[in-house]
Amino acid sequence: MDQAQNAADPNAALDDAKVFFLFPTCVWQHDLKPDDAQAIKATILPKIEELLTPREETMRDRVWQTHHDLHKLEEFAGLLGFVDLAADGVLKFLQVDYKDIEITGCWANVNPTGTDHHPHIHPNNFLSGVYYAQVPRDEDGLFLYDPRPQTSIISPKVRQVTDYTCNSKMMPIKEGRMFIFPAWLQHSVKITGGVGERVSISFNIMFTSFTQDYSPPRWRRRPSV
Repeated sequence: MDQAQNAADPNAALDDAKVFFLFPTCVWQHDLKPDDAQAIKATILPKIEELLTPREETMRDRVWQTHHDLHKLEEFAGLLGFVDLAADGVLKFLQVDYKDIEITGCWANVNPTGTDHHPHIHPNNFLSGVYYAQVPRDEDGLFLYDPRPQTSIISPKVRQVTDYTCNSKMMPIKEGRMFIFPAWLQHSVKITGGVGERVSISFNIMFTSFTQDYSPPRWRRRPSV
């Protein structure tokens, strides 16, 4: 009789139940102070426009991208100071034992209204990130995808979608917001809405001892010049 009562009473049977969050995928969000974000915007946007001039009209329905060496330009030093500070905090949180890190690639993305960017990863780096310098519409977002393909084998209905059951997540964006995440995490950009262009700065970070041969991006901006 006691066994039957215990079976019917979940509180009696699960008194010592615990939940362990194993193998998490961490994403870090940092919002710059408005004055800092405005100062960075005023400095980098004219430089990005200079780098993209003249723009290829055939690219108007796609994202414009600069070369991936913006971290070598003086105009981006202020922004990259915040990137370095954030990356150092991430690695301390993860308890990574390292000596030096460096940015292996940094480029601007200019999205006209109606453009997006397909799901992708940034290989041969430890961390990747994006900073939003100009956002015409706050409803736009950065999409992140569950890196565990096995979870889709069985996908039951849920009463409410949560971070524990979703297979993708839209991270709201705004001017002055930066995200840092594992470079292997697949991500994409929602179609740009609103009036004007969305301008973001993407970057990769790797341990210095790895960077010379493997970490620099393999792609070139379109058109290659």
